Formats: sequence, C-alpha cells, structure tokens
Amino acid sequence: MKNILGIGTALIISTVLSLGLQNHVSAQTSGEKLVNSIKSVSQVKQQLKETFENLNQCNSGYCFNIMTTDICQLVGALDVKVNGKIIGLMFGSSEGQISISASDLKLMKKILSQCKSTNNQYWNWESVLHVFYSPTPQIDREIRAALGAPKAR
Repeated sequence: MKNILGIGTALIISTVLSLGLQNHVSAQTSGEKLVNSIKSVSQVKQQLKETFENLNQCNSGYCFNIMTTDICQLVGALDVKVNGKIIGLMFGSSEGQISISASDLKLMKKILSQCKSTNNQYWNWESVLHVFYSPTPQIDREIRAALGAPKAR
C-alpha cells in the first residue's frame, strides 16, 4: 500500500512539473518564437521569397494584410538575430547571433524601409502598432528580383 501511494505521489508530482514546464514554454510570445526559429540569413531569404509567392495568390484584404505583415516581421526578427545591424538600435547579448553579409544587410534594410506603420487594425493584432510592407512599385521589383521571387501580379 505504501508503495502504491509513493507511485501515485510521484505521478502527481511529475504531472504538475510537466504542466508547469509546458506553461513556461507556451508563455513564449509569437515574436520570441519567430526570433528563436531563425538559424540563418538564407533561411529568412527563403521564407521571404515564399511569402512573396503567397502574396501573389492573395484574393482578399485579410490575406494581403497577413502576408505584408509577415514580410516586415521576418526582417524585424532577423534584426534581433544580427544584433540590430538592420535597424541599428538593438542592444542585446551576442547569444545565438548570426552573421549577415554586406549585400544581405543592404537588401534587408531596403525591405525594412518599405515597412509602414499603421494602427488601423489594432484590434486585430497582438499589439497596437501594426507594420506592413507597402513598397513603391520600383523598389518592390528590385526586392523581388534580389530574392528570386516572382513579379507582383
């Protein structure tokens, strides 16, 4: 009987500990998850290319909004991983940092320069400030060409 109680107590303790760990892991914000998912600049460039491809398939404002926001969020997350070299304002640890070439840095700065802020749909986002990709047609062509993404339709 004492052994059964010991096993039951051990099961309860391990369940509580695993639930606590799950809550800690799930407490990570979507921004943190995005930053932590980035392992290289080439990965981000591939994700950007795919996002531009998906953007061409959008048939609704909602889809367009999601895709253009994703473009800016990807570059912003990359900025964290390259220690603020894109925006120039990041101060943080060098843990998990990745390197970025001069040409990729120039491209990412160009993409970020086309990200505009709005709070028109603040109620639909995790934060009040909403940023989306809103390029001039010429800059959009240049960025897409640099990524190997298809032309805008």
